[in-house]
Amino acid sequence: MIKKITFLLFVIGQFSFAQQNPILREGNPNFLYTADPAAEVFNGKVYLYCSHDQPDAINYEGMKDYVILESSDLKNWINHGVSLDPQLDKGFEYAQSNMNAPDAAYKNGWYYWYFPSDITHVGVAKSKSPTGPWESAVTNEMTTIFDPTVIVDDDGQAYIFGNDHWVDIGEKGSHIMGAKLKDNMVELDGPWVRLTKETVNEAVHVFKRNGIFYFSARVGPITKYWMADSPLPKNYATFKGELAPNSPESPNHTSVIEFNDQWYLFYHRGDVNNGNRYKRSVCYDKITFRKDGTIEPIVYTLDKNVEITKPVYPKRKRREQKKYNPKGKQVVFDATESIRYESEDFSSISGDLKVEKIKIDENSESIIQLSNKSWLGYTEIEFGKSAESFSFRVNVSAPKKGNKIVVRMNSPTGAILKTIPIPSTGGWNQYKTISTTLNRVRGAQTIYLCSESDEGSLFNLNWFEWTPAVKKGK
Repeated sequence: MIKKITFLLFVIGQFSFAQQNPILREGNPNFLYTADPAAEVFNGKVYLYCSHDQPDAINYEGMKDYVILESSDLKNWINHGVSLDPQLDKGFEYAQSNMNAPDAAYKNGWYYWYFPSDITHVGVAKSKSPTGPWESAVTNEMTTIFDPTVIVDDDGQAYIFGNDHWVDIGEKGSHIMGAKLKDNMVELDGPWVRLTKETVNEAVHVFKRNGIFYFSARVGPITKYWMADSPLPKNYATFKGELAPNSPESPNHTSVIEFNDQWYLFYHRGDVNNGNRYKRSVCYDKITFRKDGTIEPIVYTLDKNVEITKPVYPKRKRREQKKYNPKGKQVVFDATESIRYESEDFSSISGDLKVEKIKIDENSESIIQLSNKSWLGYTEIEFGKSAESFSFRVNVSAPKKGNKIVVRMNSPTGAILKTIPIPSTGGWNQYKTISTTLNRVRGAQTIYLCSESDEGSLFNLNWFEWTPAVKKGK
């Protein structure tokens, strides 16, 4: 067994919190931002295996370790704090990249903790206790899938599920995928099987109720679900509709458990605890099933005394810039604050895309490679109240010319706001920022960055940003 490294901010005490949503709050002893809750019931208690957001996060790159929360009544919670840090803990030398949504399972006296490694691979920790200490169960990643989730069926057979929107497994596209696990819980026992006709984005979860398997995933901003009478249905699971709306200020990731004869959905949100999409807090709500087994869409709740806080994102300072109106008259805009979205902050995607990693100084960043006819969608982007022109920039790399980003509004075929030619930047590792202007855009809008490329031409998108302009003079 490994000995947990103890310099991680603080030593966790066994504090209880008599409250519900959000589970942890600013002001609690050893408060942490927690996300992607994988809820499990072990030995009559609820355990949440959570991603960990940093208090100064400006993207998802700060997600390097995992937190465990424990409760015997869903009112009083023990915060075990950082319990697994694959990039620092001994035995996990293979683990790479930021630590996104995990899951846990129990079999044959061992608790297994499945976590993403290098975005599309799966690392595994194991322990004799649901709270650790943890040791690596593998010497290298066990398989390739995104957002791994694992269940052990009533007969003891274990299954792993996920989605393949970062890397195709079999057929092209992004679908819910499933496979059997061997008895050792760290090897596949057969091929991956496609389980949905419909495409999904991410956040796959699977649970079983009354002999029926429920498969959920985020489709755009909405968590939707399917039903089937087996864990690996041959003719696809049956699509049923919405399970939960998008969580406030953050793309959602959910899990479901039954506890004391009541079913619950766990999720996160970014509009409490002075958070945002990179600083999230775990919550839960009851699930109501109809007579036919389908689910009433979840309505999110907060405790009455909880304040919804306006998310604050770190401001990026830039010099004042001069722009010109169509008549040629100079107009000066206040361009001191810019807002940046990383490419991976999308809420929906389509086409042939893949994630890659780049190294910038001591930090690594995710970038997305686009090909012809692929696109990325970003919902509820706030462009401010002014309809005047403002600066819009994309950071890209392309070994050769022949690429364009077409910025559209409302849908991938919606109104064109701008077409941005992408020149050759000199190579895949040579990133350049291309600047343009947008106008006629204000308020909260959904935009799509659509790729139009020559045959065989590809380019990388690192981030895009804009500077909401305030007209100061004519």
